[in-house]
Amino acid sequence: MKIKLLFLFLAILLVGFLVRAWRLGSVPPGLNVDEVSEGYNAYSLLKTGKDRYGMVMPITFKSYGSYQLPLYTYLTVLSEYVLGPTIIGVKLVTLASGLLVIIITFLIISEFFENKKHNSAALYATLIISIAPWAIFFSRMATEASLSLAIFVVGFYLMLKTLKKPKLFPLACIFIGAATYAYYSERVISLLFLVGFVFFNRKLFLKRWKLLILGLIVFGAIQIPNLAIVKSGAFTRRLEQVTYLNSQAFERNGIAFRNIPFGRELYIIREFSSQYQAYFSPRNLFFQPDDQGGRSLPDLSVFYGWMVVPWLFGLGYFIRNRKDFLISNLLLLMVIAPIPAALSTDPFYTLRILVLLWVFAIVIGVGSLQLLEKIRLKQLKYFIFFAVLGFSLFSFYMHYFILFGHERGETVGYSGTELVRITTEEPDKKFVVDLSRDVATGIRFAFFRKYDPQLFQRNIGAPFLTQYYNSTDYEKGYNIYNVEIRPINWVKDVYKDQILVGDLLAISDQQVAEHKLKPVFEIKDLTGQVALKGYTTQPKEKCRSLKVMDSHCKNI
Repeated sequence: MKIKLLFLFLAILLVGFLVRAWRLGSVPPGLNVDEVSEGYNAYSLLKTGKDRYGMVMPITFKSYGSYQLPLYTYLTVLSEYVLGPTIIGVKLVTLASGLLVIIITFLIISEFFENKKHNSAALYATLIISIAPWAIFFSRMATEASLSLAIFVVGFYLMLKTLKKPKLFPLACIFIGAATYAYYSERVISLLFLVGFVFFNRKLFLKRWKLLILGLIVFGAIQIPNLAIVKSGAFTRRLEQVTYLNSQAFERNGIAFRNIPFGRELYIIREFSSQYQAYFSPRNLFFQPDDQGGRSLPDLSVFYGWMVVPWLFGLGYFIRNRKDFLISNLLLLMVIAPIPAALSTDPFYTLRILVLLWVFAIVIGVGSLQLLEKIRLKQLKYFIFFAVLGFSLFSFYMHYFILFGHERGETVGYSGTELVRITTEEPDKKFVVDLSRDVATGIRFAFFRKYDPQLFQRNIGAPFLTQYYNSTDYEKGYNIYNVEIRPINWVKDVYKDQILVGDLLAISDQQVAEHKLKPVFEIKDLTGQVALKGYTTQPKEKCRSLKVMDSHCKNI
C-alpha cells in the first residue's frame, strides 16, 4: 500500500473514530431499553456465568416479553470485564464494530473494484461510511445490528476472496453464519446471500465441490443452536410481533381483501411490495428521518440530503458495470437486504436495513468520485470536497450532539438515570418508584447500582426460568437495595415513612393533597420539563386528617 494512500485512509479512519468516540459516555446521557438489558445481562454473565434469570449460556436472551440475540451480550462481557458496568462498557462493542466496517470497506473496494481508480473509490466509499449519519449514530448505540453488520461485512469480504483462494470459503461461512446470532435481519440475509453467491459462482464451486460441502456443513453446524429452539416461542417471537404474515394482522388490516379470491395472498403481496419499495425511496433515505425517536436524529435522515445526487450517479455506474464481480455481488445484496424489513409492518425501520445502507454508502462513494472527476479545476474540486465534508460534520454535530442530545434524553432514560443517582446518594431512605410506563426502570437500577446478579436471579428472575424460551412473561416488580419498583399502593404506602416517586401520570396533585405528601425533589428532562417527582409520606399528618381512624394508623 502506497504511503500516501495509507496516510489518507488512516486520516479517514481517525475522523470515523473521533465522531464515534467523542463524548460516547455522555451523549446521549444514558442507555435505552435494549442497551441496559444487554448491559446487565453481560454483568450477570461476568459475575455468575448466568443471565439475570439464571439461565446458563442462553441461545437468545429473554428480555421484556421478547428476546435479544446473544452475540452482542457475550462480547459485552469482555468490555465490562475491563470497563465495568458503564455506558462506555456497554457501547464499546458497537464502537469497534463501526470502525471494523470502515476498515473492511476499504479493503473490499481497493482489492475488488475493477477500475483504475479503485484506490480513490476505496477512499471515497470509506469516507462516506465514516461520516454517514446512520453509520455514526448506530456506532454510538449499543445495538446488535451494528455488530451484525460488521460480522457480515467481514464474511462478505472473505466470500469475495474465495474467487482466488477457494480455501477461504469455510471461514467465510463461519462469519456469515455467526451474523445470524447478532441480529434478526441477518437470519434471512445471510442465508439468501450464501445461496445467491454459490449459485452465481457455481462453476468455481463445482470444481471445488468438497470445499463447498465443507462450507455448507460449517454454516449448518453454526445454526444448530438456532434450530434447537426453533419450535419454541423464542425463535419466532420477534417476527410474530412485527410481521403482517400472521392471520391476526390480516384480520386487522386486510379488510379490503377478505371477500375476494386469494385475498390473503394478494394482501401479503401488496404489503411486501409497498414495504420493499420504501427502502429505495430517496425521501426516506435522504430527507425524512425514521419515525421512531430512539433510532433516528431530529430532522436528519440516514444520509445527508446532498448525497442523493452522487447516489443516483453511483446507481447509474453500478447498472452500467453490473457484470463487474464486486458490483454484481453488491447488487445481489441490494436486492436481498430489504427483504427482512419488508416482511414487517414498520414503513421504514432503519436498524433492519444496515446492510442495505452499507451498500448504498459504497454507491454514494463511487458516485462522488464520478462527479468530482468531472471538475477539471483542482482548486474548485478541493474547495467543494472540504466544504461538503465540513458541512456534513457540522450538520451531524448540530442534529446529534445538540438536538438529539437534548430532545431525546428520555429515549435513553435520562430522568430514570438521575433517579438512580439520587437513591444511591441517600441509602438510608426507602423509595417506592412507580415507572410502569418504562419497562427498563428495574434493570436500569440494577445495572447502574451494580446489584448483585445472584440476588437478582434468586429474588426476581427465578420464577421465569423454567419457561425461559416458551413464555413471554417477565418481571413487573423489583426490590433493589433501598428501592422498590412497582405501582404505588395508595391504601398502604402512604402510612409508611418512605419517598414515593413517579411521573406526572403516576402521582396526581389530587393524590398529593389527599394523602398529605410533601414534595422533596423533582427531576427535569433535558428540555426543562418536569419528568419525575418525589414526595415523602407523612403518616402522622395523613392520620390526623382522617375523620374516621384508619386501621393503618393504630401502629403510627
